Amino acid sequence: MASSATEAAFGPRAADTTGLAPMKSLESVDFYTLVESIPAPVVVTTAAGEVEAANKSIQEYFGKTAEELKDWAKGDWIHPDDLPRAVAKWRHAVETGRPYENESRHLRHDGVFRWVQVRVFPLKDSNGRVSRWLLLQTDVHDQKQAEEALSASERNLSQIINTIPALAWSARPDGSADFFNKHYLDYVGLSAEQCMDGGWTAAVYPDDLNGLIGAWRFMLDSDQAGECEARLRRFDGTYRWFLFRTNPLRDETGKTVKWYGTNIDIEDRKQAVEELRRSEAFLAQGQRLNLTGTFLWRLDTDEITFSKQLFRIFEFEPDVPVTLERISRRVHPEDVQILSGKVDLARNGIEEQDYEIRLRMPNGAIKYLRTKSFGFRGEDGRLEHIGAIQDVTERRLSEETLANLRSELAHVTRVTSLGVLAASIAHEVNQPLAAIFTNGETSLRWLDRPEPDIAKIRELTKRVVDDARRASDIVHRIRDLVTQQPPRQTLLSVNDVVKESIGFPRHEFQVSSIAVALDLAPELPGVLGDRTQLQQVIVNLATNAAQAMAQSKAARRNILVRTALSDPTTISCTIEDSGPGVAPTHLPRLFDSFFTTKETGMGMGLPISRSIVEAHGGHIRADNDSVLGGARFTFTLPSSGATTP
Repeated sequence: MASSATEAAFGPRAADTTGLAPMKSLESVDFYTLVESIPAPVVVTTAAGEVEAANKSIQEYFGKTAEELKDWAKGDWIHPDDLPRAVAKWRHAVETGRPYENESRHLRHDGVFRWVQVRVFPLKDSNGRVSRWLLLQTDVHDQKQAEEALSASERNLSQIINTIPALAWSARPDGSADFFNKHYLDYVGLSAEQCMDGGWTAAVYPDDLNGLIGAWRFMLDSDQAGECEARLRRFDGTYRWFLFRTNPLRDETGKTVKWYGTNIDIEDRKQAVEELRRSEAFLAQGQRLNLTGTFLWRLDTDEITFSKQLFRIFEFEPDVPVTLERISRRVHPEDVQILSGKVDLARNGIEEQDYEIRLRMPNGAIKYLRTKSFGFRGEDGRLEHIGAIQDVTERRLSEETLANLRSELAHVTRVTSLGVLAASIAHEVNQPLAAIFTNGETSLRWLDRPEPDIAKIRELTKRVVDDARRASDIVHRIRDLVTQQPPRQTLLSVNDVVKESIGFPRHEFQVSSIAVALDLAPELPGVLGDRTQLQQVIVNLATNAAQAMAQSKAARRNILVRTALSDPTTISCTIEDSGPGVAPTHLPRLFDSFFTTKETGMGMGLPISRSIVEAHGGHIRADNDSVLGGARFTFTLPSSGATTP
């Protein structure tokens, strides 16, 4: 070979010093016949590296004749990236006379570079000198690709195992750990060597270790997959709950050859479950405390779900299904129609319900229930109603008892106030009776005249009738006071009530030399109330003013009663006097029950007055800002918005 590439790769062409004649045909020499018979690509070179022969296999591999192959060392058939390494190894072999192996890519007859393994052996003469070199070439391309694919697969598998969002591990058939993925090691902050065999137990919460080891041994003994829960320590010392899952890998005979497992963080789920458990317990306890149960009603199937508290309210057996028929049988007969109407409204699309019904229990007791519910469409599109039912029996019974007590109190207060009103009422009755007597006598005298004055007699007779009617009204008021008649809520004129009330204690005012003045606002709207009760408030306040001025021996004794429209919806009535006023220390307690500033007082008048005013939706207050220099009491009442006739 005369090419520079050949010389660079193999050194200059040297003469044959082996005593063998140059080969013209492989078939002519036994050695070359042997080389030709080798079923693999083979090249024979001189000691200096010149190609002497190439067998048929290598000629077919490269698609070249023996003569063409003699120039192969130019480097055209060795991949440029592999050529420097091949040249270096060949030179080292020539210098040292030692065999070697090398892998490089060679250009096959089809123009494709393929990986081949070249094994180079020196052939020595009897003196131990290298006489020739034998180069054996083996195509390892497919094997190389298979190895690379396997290596890539192993790398991919390692990446997958190390990137899955779980702590993955494996163990030998006896249960000793032999692998932990990177996520596992990073989480516990330990090395693979520290975790091997039983070292992983150092990261398990001490109180959970025995249970975890016991569960793991059970899986090993039963040779079955399993799972358990335990707390695992994070690298920062924090313990979190994990779900440990294992699965055996079996060979073709069914024998376990490996255990694989994952540890999944369930701390958040654990806390959510615990929070849900506490919430359900809190809800159940709350329902028991406020006697409220919940229900869910699916309208298409009439399936009804009751909470535990609702079973208690209805006194149903928990294991018996709840149906509309079963509920109807428990409802009070007078309220069954109410329930049926509410069911029909729900079926017709009415979403919100708010109503009360009664239950008649097996022992005859009556329960009052308040129901609030609303309809909605579930995820499956079905119409459902969810609601709450509260047992309001105690509240209803308390309200009835309170109403009875209030009625009794109203009666007691009216009777109590009767003593205060008696003198005034008696005086009022005497006034019309005296007027009747006077007018009657006058009429008789006019009749006895020779020429009776019919017009005068008619006028006097009309006065007699008016006075008799007034006396009758007074008697009726007295009867209402001493009998338990319910309050009469009628449209009233506050000004009329004031005029009537001030007339009752007129005799006491006259005896005590008290001047009463009225300053009544015109065209006030009416109020809804009980005439007798409102009269009682005014009489009580006016009488208190009179008594206060009498006890103080004030030289000037005046009472001023004013009405006004405080705002478009509120009417006020004020009673002022010229007495000594109320001691500032007594003002905060004036309306307390049994508090009195009178020696013979009971301390009930002002509390009763406040109860009456508040029952009418108003307020009452006291201060010392009277324009007359004494006390001032003011109460307000809501306007009805209508004018009185």
